[in-house]
Amino acid sequence: MRNSAPHRLIERRRAILRQASDALRGRFVTLWRVGRELAVAEGASQVELPRHVLELDVPATLRMWGRAVVEGSLWLLCPLNPSRWDVAPVRSEVPPPSPTGVERRSPERLVLEVTGVVLGALERVWAVADQKAAYLCTALAVLDVSLARLRDPRVLSTGARARLLADLAIISESIESALQRQ
Repeated sequence: MRNSAPHRLIERRRAILRQASDALRGRFVTLWRVGRELAVAEGASQVELPRHVLELDVPATLRMWGRAVVEGSLWLLCPLNPSRWDVAPVRSEVPPPSPTGVERRSPERLVLEVTGVVLGALERVWAVADQKAAYLCTALAVLDVSLARLRDPRVLSTGARARLLADLAIISESIESALQRQ
């Protein structure tokens, strides 16, 4: 079970969060999936988090700071001290530069922004991989149905059926191999 796809995603997220924590001089970095009223920690840079990290009302905090709380969105949070937090969304695009052209974001904030972009890229890759697996599984099911129909001796001549069955078997093996490599 350790090589399951969800386990690999969790491990990759955790490795990215640990690297962000290292860049932030050991501060905790947590990944939250946010709903309208509830947030769930989906990953953390360290196994045990302080109580004040786990008890934070993430959706209310984001709304208080003027951030849009979109159902299912992912956010990174890092406590700089017990009363001050840095946050960054997990996103697929690079954050825009400062409108004035002068960078005003702190180094800690920039680390979280970059971490959010890296996690956003990972989420996109993972979604594509899931979609690929779904397509391959569907193709495999269609091949199974086709093979069952071709085995009927009334459908084709023996020679034509043998050639088609051999071709479909090769395709089926290729799909199964692709699914196992994921």
